[in-house]
Amino acid sequence: MINGRSCKKTFIYSGVVIAGLIGILLCAGEVSAAEKAPKEPPQKGTSVKPETAPPKAVTSAPACDPNLHPKVTGVVPDHIKPGMKIMIKGSGFGKKECFKDVSFGSTRLKDYKLVSDSTVEVTVPAGLKPGMMKVHIQTAGGTADDTVLLEKK
Repeated sequence: MINGRSCKKTFIYSGVVIAGLIGILLCAGEVSAAEKAPKEPPQKGTSVKPETAPPKAVTSAPACDPNLHPKVTGVVPDHIKPGMKIMIKGSGFGKKECFKDVSFGSTRLKDYKLVSDSTVEVTVPAGLKPGMMKVHIQTAGGTADDTVLLEKK
């Protein structure tokens, strides 16, 4: 059997160690007054360096203007048939990275070529039914369309 004094000393020593550990843990979360104080805004005319760099996804993303709304003014030539190469004319088509989609009715085109901010070159898809049809474009700034007459091939 262990005598009573030895157990008391061990118990007291353990209590001191635990209290010390608790004190260390509590103090570890404290922040000095200098760290808590808000930073002063920079003086006018001084340059400010960012503390962190923006993520690569942000720096490499295309700069598409959401206010650049597309407008389709027409299709060249006027009479179109399946399989023909045509030009969709208009304005505000934007850059290649910002141009999203071209479709004839509900048929989306996989291949198209953005020639300029005002011209897209496409091949009219085969298999479309002759008649009036919407030619639709989509950009980062919105959508636009024009109605065309698709003739029989």
